Amino acid sequence: MQFRTYSEDDAPAAVELLRAAFGDWPGRRVLAGDRPADFFRWKHEANPHGRSLIVVAEEEGQLVGMRAYMPWSLTAGGAETEAVQAVDLATHPDFRGRGVSTGLLKHARVVLRETKAFALGLPNEMSRSQSGKAGWRVVGRMGVWVRIQRPLSVARGIRSMRGPAQEEALAVDAPPAHAVLAEAGWAAELLGSDSGENDGRFATATDLACLRWRYQPVLADYRAIAIPETGLAVFRLSRRGRLNEGTVCELIARDRPTKTLLLRAVAEAARFDYLAAAEPLPGARMLRSPIGGRLLGVAPYRDGVEPDPAARGSWALSLGDLERLELC
Repeated sequence: MQFRTYSEDDAPAAVELLRAAFGDWPGRRVLAGDRPADFFRWKHEANPHGRSLIVVAEEEGQLVGMRAYMPWSLTAGGAETEAVQAVDLATHPDFRGRGVSTGLLKHARVVLRETKAFALGLPNEMSRSQSGKAGWRVVGRMGVWVRIQRPLSVARGIRSMRGPAQEEALAVDAPPAHAVLAEAGWAAELLGSDSGENDGRFATATDLACLRWRYQPVLADYRAIAIPETGLAVFRLSRRGRLNEGTVCELIARDRPTKTLLLRAVAEAARFDYLAAAEPLPGARMLRSPIGGRLLGVAPYRDGVEPDPAARGSWALSLGDLERLELC
């Protein structure tokens, strides 16, 4: 068995391996679930932060394992940090128990320790023991803040909310996000003016190209509302239990009054029971949700990174960022 770095010619075999390992990859969890080759290209080749680092295991010309890392550029206090998101760890069912995953990890670390500060991801209960062996540390749970739109509906349906959000085929009075972003050249300057609000915490280094890539109709049906030259909101409607959730993925504006106007427009775009965001939004009475949120983990590749990526208070990720971690 050989361990090597992936090449573009490996793409069809890599998709075949993922489908053999996981079944109907990427499956119904993402909008492009029936287009695995397109999803793979979007995920690993089209990312404006760079192509994914993918290492593969090969035996007699067959790909039998892979481990992929998507580049993720972060900014904190004006300084950029290069990280990766750990994704697509797959071993062919016929080759499990033969040290494939361990060999891939060793091969990847050689490169990652030279070029990246750490990896980030969402470790689940099943993977935490294995993640610990691979150097992962639990940062903490990234909470969710909610603004109640329909109190009676929420009171009746709150017990049904546990579990992942599902797409919901209800009317949304807002255009697709990718269409809005394609026409929003003015947002490039807006993104620069909104970049100093994170108090030295890690946030995604986002430019217009990154937003246009991120909100392609691949992971989910994202919608957007824009106030030209002034503000932009990206959101989606999903079903959590019996309730309609409005996930506020991005809220970018020149000033707080504009953010308040955008949030009001989002609230009126569909019959939401509540709106959800990663942090309290301006001009909105929001409560910390007792359920939901994502458990963030990091795997450091070098010491002395500031702020400390293993500290919960070092992070200012949007709900759009956390959804990417969850769905990718």
